[in-house]
Amino acid sequence: MLGHAYEMLLVGAMIVLAILIIVSIGRSVLGPGISDRVIAVNMIGTIIIMLIAILSLFLDEGYLVDVCLIYAMISFLGVVVLCKVYTGVYLQQKNMKANLGAVEDNLRRQEESVVSKDAGIAETAGLSAEGAAELSAENAAAEAETAAKRPEKAGSGITAEAGWQTTGGTTAPLSGTAKQPKEVR
Repeated sequence: MLGHAYEMLLVGAMIVLAILIIVSIGRSVLGPGISDRVIAVNMIGTIIIMLIAILSLFLDEGYLVDVCLIYAMISFLGVVVLCKVYTGVYLQQKNMKANLGAVEDNLRRQEESVVSKDAGIAETAGLSAEGAAELSAENAAAEAETAAKRPEKAGSGITAEAGWQTTGGTTAPLSGTAKQPKEVR
């Protein structure tokens, strides 16, 4: 009696997983975006892994667990390749180069987030658009004032921290003051 109930549970689980595979195939075909399609394909691979594991229990065959593990690795690599291909297609459609376009886009978004942050602070404080602009200007002035107050000896380029020299916008240790690495025996 208990063995029959166990078999019914496994068969029911396989039927539910088969229905989920059909739904995932529909999402991978009809999905509105590329990311939806990639996630659906990944979900299909995961469901197939579960089906193989259930079959391993149902048929009492241990080698199917090994097949499960190998299929998991292949499925993972397949999703990585799909992501790489779709990313390349997307960038090609946008006529962007992966390195420069992404960097410029990131910088633009960071600038927008700083402006929106200042506007949000101004709105919370009840300031107008002019007040938000003044707040942005005050923040920039405060940063410049902080940079100007950094302790440096006038004209020498040597900071208050002994042994450091500022030249051309970079700070580096003076010659002879840098710690030498310990010798490893």
